[in-house]
Formats: sequence, C-alpha cells, structure tokens
Amino acid sequence: MSNYVNQAIGSAKEGLGKLTGNEHLQESGRQQWAEGKGEQKLTHDKAMREENAPNAHRAGDAIKGAGGAAKEKMGQALGNDKMAAEGRSTRAQAAGQAEHHENLAKKNGGL
Repeated sequence: MSNYVNQAIGSAKEGLGKLTGNEHLQESGRQQWAEGKGEQKLTHDKAMREENAPNAHRAGDAIKGAGGAAKEKMGQALGNDKMAAEGRSTRAQAAGQAEHHENLAKKNGGL
C-alpha cells in the first residue's frame, strides 16, 4: 500500500474511532498514519541521497549487474531456466539503476 494511502486510511480510522468512541480503532488509525508518514520520509530521504551522491551508487549498480550476469550464466549451465531468467532480470534492473544514477550525475554537473 502506498504511503499516502496508509496515511489517508489511518486518518479516517482515527477520525471514525473518535466519532464512535472506539479507542482501539483510534489508536490503530494513528499507528497506520504514522507508518505511512514514516515510509514517505524514508522514500524521500533515499531519493535525496541518490540525487546528492549518484556516484556513490554506481559501484553497487555494477556489482548487482555482475551478480545478475553470473546467476544467468549459472542457470544456463545448469539448464535452470528460472535461475537464468532471474539473473537476466537482476542484470536489467542494475542497468536501469545505472542509467538513473548516470542521469543524476549529469544533472548535478557530472559529479
């Protein structure tokens, strides 16, 4: 569930709990809202770290890509189609992240 949905549902549950006098529902709503708010902050903080230091993530992208390639080759060698597909997927994710970090670096003046 998205952070905003958690916050909205939590707020509604808290309000309904207040309206009906149901303290358990009220507390459950507060907790759900806080959880959504915390997830939102974590997502925002991660995005800011990536934007401010994209080069720090490039090594991780390369390692993830190499691991995906190794898993793909191992899957092919063993005749394990699922393992090979997982390796290709990991490699593709790493390539996408590398492109994202490259674009951030260019945006920040080639840091």
